[in-house]
Amino acid sequence: MGIAHFSLVAVSSVLTALSSLSTTTPPDVNRDVAFVESVVFQTPIREFDRSRFMWRRQHRWFDWSTDGCSAPLVGGEGRSFNFVAACRRHDFGYRNLKLLDQRYNCGDTQPGRVCSVSSWTYGRFWNSTQRQRVDEQFNHDMLEYCSSRRRSFRVRCEAWAFAYFKSVRAIGGP
Repeated sequence: MGIAHFSLVAVSSVLTALSSLSTTTPPDVNRDVAFVESVVFQTPIREFDRSRFMWRRQHRWFDWSTDGCSAPLVGGEGRSFNFVAACRRHDFGYRNLKLLDQRYNCGDTQPGRVCSVSSWTYGRFWNSTQRQRVDEQFNHDMLEYCSSRRRSFRVRCEAWAFAYFKSVRAIGGP
């Protein structure tokens, strides 16, 4: 039993070490931008919601945090709507386009390296055009959810989607 236990521990330690080596890759602006673009703008919302935990393990440097839906009175769910998945993707888009600027938008970066602290600026990846794209995707995701609701709930759901969209456009950043 002792040898078998030791062998299992040794094998699992080696496998853990190897798996962490395979997921640690040097920074690559094209790969990282393509991943964010794919996740935010090309992946269906249901697939995004199903896959985000797997992606979180595979792409650890991205910001996967979310405040769900930060609407103070309503939250992300109501009787006629549940926009939590759309809010998660919206948070991912905002946070990671900003993060791309922090990582790659500086004058001193070289292939395989990232920006030094305080040498980056917003504008290359996070700007008003990108913000509008993320907000429009958010609206699309909410309306897609609403389209699956019964007709009696659909109109209210779409009204809430419109309110959420207008709110993020009014207060969202650049």
